Amino acid sequence: MEWIRRIGAVILCLGIAVGFSSFLGAQEKVTLRFSDWHLTESPWDKTLADAMALFEQRHPNIKIALEPVSYKDKETKYTVELAAGKGPDIFHVHAFSLPMFFDKGFAMDLTPFIDKEGGAKFLEPWYPLCINLMKHKGKVRAMPGDYMSMVLVYNTELFKAAGLDPKKLKTWEEFLEYNKKLSKPPEKWGFAAPGAKDPGFELRFSPFVWSFGGDYLSADHKKSALDSKEAKEAFKFFVELYTKHKVMPPGVTSMNPQDVRTQLAHRKIAWEIGSGWTAPIVNAINPELKAFDVLDAVPLPVKKNKVTTIWLSSWVMSPNTKHPKEAWELMKFITSKEMELNWFVKNRVTSSRKDVSDKAPEILNDKFASVIASQLPYGKVVPQIPQWPEIVDTFTTAVQEAMTEMKTPEKALADAHGRINSILARRK
Repeated sequence: MEWIRRIGAVILCLGIAVGFSSFLGAQEKVTLRFSDWHLTESPWDKTLADAMALFEQRHPNIKIALEPVSYKDKETKYTVELAAGKGPDIFHVHAFSLPMFFDKGFAMDLTPFIDKEGGAKFLEPWYPLCINLMKHKGKVRAMPGDYMSMVLVYNTELFKAAGLDPKKLKTWEEFLEYNKKLSKPPEKWGFAAPGAKDPGFELRFSPFVWSFGGDYLSADHKKSALDSKEAKEAFKFFVELYTKHKVMPPGVTSMNPQDVRTQLAHRKIAWEIGSGWTAPIVNAINPELKAFDVLDAVPLPVKKNKVTTIWLSSWVMSPNTKHPKEAWELMKFITSKEMELNWFVKNRVTSSRKDVSDKAPEILNDKFASVIASQLPYGKVVPQIPQWPEIVDTFTTAVQEAMTEMKTPEKALADAHGRINSILARRK
């Protein structure tokens, strides 16, 4: 009977080994690729690294591989990788890039995950506008992140020295007069805006054309609207800040948003169009400025319409991910109430979650956030169509041509108008 006992012991050991192996399989560590342009910016890089470390601590079976990407290159990088069946598992883009990703099938349908979390009840904490912009053909294909309006961020010391009060600013005409008084070339200029081919350009130019009563496209998005009197007036006003009035520093056509913030950080300009992220990034560039004390914010001026650009970022799960369950856990974490408040406390960006932006004392009592929140009702988004990146690239070319005086403002805008109509004519 001894041989029976030995066989039984072997079977028992095999059973234990198989069970232990299954347990290990269930806890097998997976790696998620996480990509965000903020990983290239201080202090965001540390904030995100700390957040991912916290996520790993709470999810021992998941490792996060951080993948920095530049702000201007992210769409190109992601579309090339995703088209090849690769790409990061979770990536961050601004909401007005989403139609392009949706159109190409480069965003996972998150609806099944959301349904398991409670469906409409799960989504209730977010502003409806933000959720609606995440949808494609009735399916939620991204989750909203930051939600802010664009405002003027200014150096209080430079304004005080010039005897100017930006809180009294009402019109774009007054804006020009303020800038003339603030500019002391070749050392200081009043204002700067990015003129490089960068997604940050449209955020800062759009309030000009909208406030003057113009628009980029017709209401049905089938034709360019840049031939209107209002659009022409706004375009010329913006260009002449640089070419005629010289209240902008040299080289703005090659500047991206970080270059402009660097100018603000080193007191080369008195103000710029920014939002919640401006003060912490400027502070990181030049801590000696004491940005949180020296900087302040006011709403944008008005011509015909009181309007500003809405900034809304979004988190996308790759359709190529091999770990959708784990990727959803990461998506839930980075968009949770806890982390959305964390993004504000660490980096001053306000949230697309109502239960954060409408209720958190940290936001309600912040001098920047209170101005940003007050302008959300006047916010507008750029056209949500797949052709938008090509259209705004064409428009930015026109701005560069006019600012460098390769063409007159009238000729540059007319050429852009024609090219944009050609782009829209290709729409199916």
